[in-house]
Amino acid sequence: MAKKLRILQINNEKDLSILRNVSKEVKIEEIKDPSFQEFLDDLIFTAKNTETEEGYRVAGLAAVQVGKEIRAFCYLKDNDEFEVMINPEIKVIKEDLVIGTEACLSIPNRTGDVPRYKKIKVTFTDREGKKRKERFSNWEAREILHEYDHLEGVLFTDKTID
Repeated sequence: MAKKLRILQINNEKDLSILRNVSKEVKIEEIKDPSFQEFLDDLIFTAKNTETEEGYRVAGLAAVQVGKEIRAFCYLKDNDEFEVMINPEIKVIKEDLVIGTEACLSIPNRTGDVPRYKKIKVTFTDREGKKRKERFSNWEAREILHEYDHLEGVLFTDKTID
């Protein structure tokens, strides 16, 4: 049975130091491990069963946000289902930037306007261990870039425009 995980927040000094770390790559043999699959279930369950302080639905959650410093996150697809990306690599397809308002579970009661690339291509491993390549645009691209930043120790507030 999946369980809800504690989300790290920047107002806690220890949490903030973890959130600022660059996450480590997940080895392919780890992906097949039942405990890793259970963690992914817990990550998705946490994302589905949490809302922001402002009342918004969660659009994604990185492993580091729940204290596991690995290159994995889940994001909300257009079909309202969460998908997992492991060891993602991002290539910008179109250099056009679009400004949009973002929030983050790790930064309560704060939103900000962030420029993000409109179209990206992501190479990643799915939770079954298969290597995949997909293109994303607009809102999904924004979600993925936001979660990817977490893997790099970057918070949306580092990129907000005034």
